[in-house]
Amino acid sequence: MRKHIILIIISIVLSSCSIVPIWNIAKLRENPFESAIDLSREGHIIRQNVKDGALEVENIPISLTPGSLISIPLITDVHVGRSDSGVEELEYEAFLSFLENGDYPFLINLGDLVDQGRFDNSDIIRFYSLVANKVNGNHIYVIGNHELHDESPERFDTLLSAMHPGKETSRMARYTFGPLSIYKLDNSLGAFGKEQLEYLEETLSKDESEYKIFIAHVNVATGRTGDHSFVITGMSDQREVHRIMRLMDEYGVSLLLTGHHHKGNIEYHYTGSAGEFNAASFHRRDTLTDFESKGYFYILEIDTLKNEIRIVQYMSQSAQKTGEVFTFPLS
Repeated sequence: MRKHIILIIISIVLSSCSIVPIWNIAKLRENPFESAIDLSREGHIIRQNVKDGALEVENIPISLTPGSLISIPLITDVHVGRSDSGVEELEYEAFLSFLENGDYPFLINLGDLVDQGRFDNSDIIRFYSLVANKVNGNHIYVIGNHELHDESPERFDTLLSAMHPGKETSRMARYTFGPLSIYKLDNSLGAFGKEQLEYLEETLSKDESEYKIFIAHVNVATGRTGDHSFVITGMSDQREVHRIMRLMDEYGVSLLLTGHHHKGNIEYHYTGSAGEFNAASFHRRDTLTDFESKGYFYILEIDTLKNEIRIVQYMSQSAQKTGEVFTFPLS
């Protein structure tokens, strides 16, 4: 019986993830975090059209003044077009209405917007564009592992290149919004790679922002709830896990936001001042194994008066609060 279970686990792992040698992680010619993108000043109008692999974008100036409470919509693992058994048809009209009524400055998407297929799929572009245009065109999109099933990291860079003119990559970036720095990281292959981590530390050492968070796709910590994160999800190199935790502790990074796990809703408190929130998927899938999500999105609240981060949970299909709130200290 044990052998059968091991074979099943191996089959799931091999079918769920692509194994990529560490030396195949893209080389960088420059520090992708050096020059920050100011989300209070840079906005966009997103067209539902892709030309030569790039999403058509009109860049527009905006003027936002961050208050003591910064509220940011947060989604992950939308998996547009997923057709596995138990998956409910993707509905996002309630979510769009929620964004319309909320006047949010930008949105964070932790990856796997794609399930399978190419970036120019009309359903994928429609979702990205409709959401973006509710939040000043600033739909911050992290690359996930499913983005690489039929495309490449370079194609992802091209897709968002009009919003990052002159930048080498769109997969990694640093954003600012008032006192907040947001570092968009790429661990879509299950690893960050030496160069990315070195550039990250170099920038953190000079970053004078009062508050800092990381965003990435693959969950860094594993095993909090004794579930499938022991064997299917998580990072491939524990040295990188420890380095990320050290960087957060040493440079005052309050929170790491990740997806990938699907069931999610897991808090990891690394120290008294730094932790990880692993978010549940936006799309819903009902299964016997209970390894999937009922479909959620969140509002990330950065409260600088209470020195607190709150992550408020909503049902994606109804945009109604669930009553669940996850809390982290703001260091």
